[in-house]
Amino acid sequence: KLGIDLKSQMADLSSNGEIEKRILRAGIIGSGAMGLEHIRNISLIDGMIVTAVADTDERARQEAKDLLPGGSVAFVVDYRDMIVMDSVDILIVATPNNTHIDLFRNIIASGKHILAEKPMCTTVEDCLETECLVKQHMPPGSGLVFWVGMEYRFMPPISGLLEHVDTGKIGRPIMVHIREHRFPFLVKVGDWNRFSAATGGTLVEKCCHFWDLMLRIISRGDKNFELDPDAVKVFATGDISVNHINEGYERDGVQVKPDIIDNAYVAVDFGNGMRGCLDLCMFAEERQREEILVVGDKGKVTATAPDCTLTLHTPQETQPSRVPPPPGQYESNTVSEVTHVPEALLDAGFHEGATYFELTAFTKAIRDSALPTVDAHDGTAAVALGVAAERSIREGRLVILNEVYESIKSGITPLEPMALVSQ
Repeated sequence: KLGIDLKSQMADLSSNGEIEKRILRAGIIGSGAMGLEHIRNISLIDGMIVTAVADTDERARQEAKDLLPGGSVAFVVDYRDMIVMDSVDILIVATPNNTHIDLFRNIIASGKHILAEKPMCTTVEDCLETECLVKQHMPPGSGLVFWVGMEYRFMPPISGLLEHVDTGKIGRPIMVHIREHRFPFLVKVGDWNRFSAATGGTLVEKCCHFWDLMLRIISRGDKNFELDPDAVKVFATGDISVNHINEGYERDGVQVKPDIIDNAYVAVDFGNGMRGCLDLCMFAEERQREEILVVGDKGKVTATAPDCTLTLHTPQETQPSRVPPPPGQYESNTVSEVTHVPEALLDAGFHEGATYFELTAFTKAIRDSALPTVDAHDGTAAVALGVAAERSIREGRLVILNEVYESIKSGITPLEPMALVSQ
């Protein structure tokens, strides 16, 4: 057995125990796909309710109203109205990526807890500003929690994978391979997610999850772990090959085409004996969209989704001089387990219950006055790797991670429009 007991996890996270039983009241900023996913999951969590929703789009507000009948929830156009609401303890930011920094400038000093959807910002510069704001207004000991929404950490098979890495089941992690073959980006209000200026680029917008997982894996959860940005090397190759090629949009009276890549390979050398690889395809939908594989010096652990399978392989011998394993040894040294996620959690969102577990961990941190599992520094680190990968593709070269920090000082634009190689 791999030790994944989803029912006990749910009981542990939902149980108040000796924790203060005060209801935590959430205000949702942005009621698009992720905002609605948060609303549905909050309805499943003991001790948490939605009391306000803000969105500039009337249809989006109506979709939220359909999930929150009864007239007890405030619906507003301007999120700033929530800042002064006594009925809101938590602000959940689920707006387009490029709007986050302006939101943070207004809400971080509000005295409310914040969960910000990924990516934290679209540029390293904005991420570093956010870190400074959090340190100033929501420092450790303030009782306030600033949490970045990296829900993939909480997906049942991935949380099991992280546990095996942390407890040394595979020894020292050396290689991390992440594959995502999925459907194209969904249609969003105003088509904002078709342009890198609004998203940060595919390798920031979508893949910040995967950079966060790589960093979480190689650090084994040590919050004091730091990489040397001068030692981290990123090389990526990618293109716009299939998706959105025939789309056209008008921006400020000019016809423009989407510039977000739809496929890439990215190799990362972390400079400490560990390396990672991302295989991304946005036009190869298949049953198992994601696979995360970690190889250590004593074994290998793999997680797949959405089937929620976790597989641990620990060979009896690891010496280079060993002979091929005898028949049956692979089976005897390999254990697989499928986590059956409750239907209520599957119906509440797109992430195999991850948003539910993330929200319950977030509220527990609030009640315990604990540090966030995913803080602003984690949010910056994930965006920095994505920016380096985007730059590697656009400039056709290996990028040292520190370049994306140094470019802020020199005033270099962090992300130029993608040149379409295949057109």
